[in-house]
Amino acid sequence: MTDWARFLPLSSRDRADDAGVSRDRSPAVAGLLTAIAAVLDARPELLTAPTLRPEVTVEAAVRELLSELGAPWWRRWARGVGALESPRPEVAALASGALVSVLRTRAADLAGPERRASIHDLRTAVVLALELNAAHGAAIVVDPLLCGAVALDLALRSRLPERAVVTARSLVATDADWRVGRGPELPAPGAAIVLFLAGRADVPPESTPALPLDDSST
Repeated sequence: MTDWARFLPLSSRDRADDAGVSRDRSPAVAGLLTAIAAVLDARPELLTAPTLRPEVTVEAAVRELLSELGAPWWRRWARGVGALESPRPEVAALASGALVSVLRTRAADLAGPERRASIHDLRTAVVLALELNAAHGAAIVVDPLLCGAVALDLALRSRLPERAVVTARSLVATDADWRVGRGPELPAPGAAIVLFLAGRADVPPESTPALPLDDSST
């Protein structure tokens, strides 16, 4: 079995750096839901636009997100094999104009003392935010370390094509201190790595560090 623990996003940092790290993803998920809602509020036409999956509109992706938030593993599995409807009936019944309001309500719910958000919730929100950024220039800020946590989770659950890459190469984030996979390094922005592992994009092109300026001629 692959020793994935070596590739935890925070594994190469000093332990003192981890003091503020929590297993509860509620604040991060709430922030992403609020940011997605703000983009859709300002640009309602995006609801009919495609995501990085051409057959899936932004509206359909938002309904997927709302259906997945807080869902137990067995319900997610059942939906994945077609045993349950997706999106959930109550989410499918929502009017398009109500989606932004529901996103904000779910974000507010995550501020409650008993609320918890899982890595699955974080993964779903991060991937949609990055899709909106890549496909429509939404400019939603996603913490590079959150991308690292999501990349690790995706690598553990990846399909065969993505798994083949992370078995042969180390995908190294150029904007944060994390990596997934093993083998020769393939540096790329964290967002590009996440979108690849999520099946939303091809293998990210290798990013090379900018060469230092040569001051000898001045």
